Amino acid sequence: MKAIVVDIDGDYLIVANSRGDFIRIYNDYPGCQVGDEITVRETKAGFFGSMLSSFAKKKALVVAACFMLMLITSYGVYGYLNPVTYVTIDINPSVEFSLNRYDLVRDVCALNEDGKIIIGDGREYKNMKFDKALNLLLSRAVEAEFLNEDANTVMLTVSSVKDSTSSNKKQQLQEIAEKQLHKVIEREEESSSLRTEQATKGLATEETSAQGTNKRSIKIIVENTTYEKHQEAKRMAISQGKLVLYEKLKRVKPDVALEHIKETPVGQILKELEKIGPKDKPGPESRPSTNRDDKRQGNDKKEVMNHGQLHSEKIREQKDHRSEQMEKIQKEQKNKIKDKIKEVNEKIKDAKDQLKEALKETREKGKDLKEEKARKKENTNEKGKQKEKSNDNRKSKQWDKESKYRRKD
Repeated sequence: MKAIVVDIDGDYLIVANSRGDFIRIYNDYPGCQVGDEITVRETKAGFFGSMLSSFAKKKALVVAACFMLMLITSYGVYGYLNPVTYVTIDINPSVEFSLNRYDLVRDVCALNEDGKIIIGDGREYKNMKFDKALNLLLSRAVEAEFLNEDANTVMLTVSSVKDSTSSNKKQQLQEIAEKQLHKVIEREEESSSLRTEQATKGLATEETSAQGTNKRSIKIIVENTTYEKHQEAKRMAISQGKLVLYEKLKRVKPDVALEHIKETPVGQILKELEKIGPKDKPGPESRPSTNRDDKRQGNDKKEVMNHGQLHSEKIREQKDHRSEQMEKIQKEQKNKIKDKIKEVNEKIKDAKDQLKEALKETREKGKDLKEEKARKKENTNEKGKQKEKSNDNRKSKQWDKESKYRRKD
């Protein structure tokens, strides 16, 4: 029976057959991947085989094949290939996962420069279950120190082609994100404790424990939005999560710039919302503000703007530092490649020289062989001539003897 591989669980495969059943079978198909079509042996084949004649068997196989073809082309392949849910993860790196109906990652893309640092070319995330992909992403964010004391908020935003399903996914994502973050923190604490045991006691131990405490304070926020907002965010070159925050912040701070939202971590944007929201948002019993209140509000706005500018400058400095590091790494890699090319060229040159010498020796040997062959031929001819001459002399002597005997007679 034909089936499609839906998931790989260690030494076992989860497959969906033509009846829509999900079956767990032993992975006896080397090299198979998620989405591959395989043939699964059906245990009841012998029972049905004894009941059916050969003609009935052929007819049943044709019907089953037609049914399978219709099922795979209309449902299986479409459901596997087409993304139906979009999840963006914002820290300051912004990354978007496109998931199919089986919650497998069909595509992943970075929405800013920091996102590219985390996911690279994105190939290792494809065809992963979303929970495993999220675990890998959070691990990379912790390793690259995008999650730290200053940036300790992770925001997940979900949208679906059918808007009704995005609200149902919100609670599910919250549970997945908290579970995977807990795993990442535990793994990081275990590795840090191992490093601490190997290192000397004192300041190193205090710093390690402080880092573990900071990671424990990481917050998870999950929002849902519409597919229309997802498309709008795509046109604006921003994540759908940051678009949600931008619209919230714009209600209380109309002069906020979109570029500021793009560059600022979500934790900082939420802090701005907490600070500005209660002060600038008009209440039901608003009273005329006095000059002192106006000055206070103006000072608060200036303070927030200055804080935002300082944070933006800090982010730019970090980006410049990262870009310098990347350029340095690229330069080192280029130099290594040049050295390798030079080394290969030298080896090719040595090989060419050796080949030329070998050809030269071969030609000289061939020439010597020709000369030797010519000498042998010449010697052979000379020996033949001498032999003929000696034969002639012998014949002439014999003739002389016979002529003498004839005269005597």
